[in-house]
Amino acid sequence: MKSIIIRKRVLVFLFFIGAYTFNTVNAQAAKGYKKLSSAEKCWVIFHPFKAKRAYRVSKEVEQTIDSILNIGVMGNHHVGNQLDAFKHAFWMWSLAEEIGWRSARSLGKQHEKGNYEFYKKHKLEDGVLPDKISSEMDLYNNSVGLTLYKEHKKEDLSKRERIEIVRQAVIDGKMKMIYQTKNRQYIDSLGQIIPKEEHYGLWENRKCLVPSRAEYLMVDNKSKYLNLSDQKINR
Repeated sequence: MKSIIIRKRVLVFLFFIGAYTFNTVNAQAAKGYKKLSSAEKCWVIFHPFKAKRAYRVSKEVEQTIDSILNIGVMGNHHVGNQLDAFKHAFWMWSLAEEIGWRSARSLGKQHEKGNYEFYKKHKLEDGVLPDKISSEMDLYNNSVGLTLYKEHKKEDLSKRERIEIVRQAVIDGKMKMIYQTKNRQYIDSLGQIIPKEEHYGLWENRKCLVPSRAEYLMVDNKSKYLNLSDQKINR
């Protein structure tokens, strides 16, 4: 099944505002608008003229992430891992180039603000309920993406060069991911597997963030995982 890399809710959101910009709000867009969080609806109202460009950029980023996923260099899924970190940073950088870093940052913030509302309404995202740690991860990696944009905005970089800069930042551990095994078994800070019933559907749980270096992506069925209290890592 083809992976939907930019989260479905974001794409529905940007599809709506793209239509909104040209006053061609059809039935599909109107239906999508009703599914948005209150915070995202506010973004629609205050940024109508940047909508089409934001939508186009997001679709291009989605295609880029799909290509990377097929290669498998940063994971075989995009939930809380290296590829998820890359996705948010590259998305923010790409948006900043097109609509400005302030607008890109506000879009990212409004999406994450909507996560708690969706959690309260039991609405799924990427097949799971949003939780606090995932939102914290996304906001952190959004910020890294905007920082990279500011550092390199005066350079005439190709898309391939931007991809490599973001990828290297992930590999170097400059971003955050959720401590987990390669097949999405989540691990707490003491190195213990968290049973699904102790994290799924809970806004606050024992999941924790770690640097995006590969050493923190654990092999499944390993006899012992890293106790983070014994590790010197950047929190």
